[in-house]
Amino acid sequence: MYDFLSRIIPAFFISVAILCVAHGARAQDPVKVDPGHYKVLQETPTVRILEFRDTPGHMVPKHSHPNFFVYVVSDAKRLFTDWSPATQCSVGGKTVILTAGETLSKPAVTHCEKNIGQTNTHVLIVEFKGTSNQTKPLKK
Repeated sequence: MYDFLSRIIPAFFISVAILCVAHGARAQDPVKVDPGHYKVLQETPTVRILEFRDTPGHMVPKHSHPNFFVYVVSDAKRLFTDWSPATQCSVGGKTVILTAGETLSKPAVTHCEKNIGQTNTHVLIVEFKGTSNQTKPLKK
């Protein structure tokens, strides 16, 4: 019996540790990681519409979006950094100037972002559930 327990207990703790690491590396819902700034306006089985607002200096932790569409409500300057296990959003990034009235169509992404401008950010985001990074041709 002792031999059996001496094998099972370490295996159990190793399994729990692996699950914890995998859970931490998994994509995060922006509404859950930053609920004070993301608001769900509408949700269906195929689409989710979010409103995002923040102020200068605000950093959004690691989060993910499926393929999505953005409508920019107010001008803003943001730093977007793709997440990877190696960098964990700590290196590089791309500065993007958003202009009110602008629309963007983006592939699925896991990233961090920061308001590096002098103005508040206000955007509407339409997420397409169950989509991949693959673009499909439009039927005519």
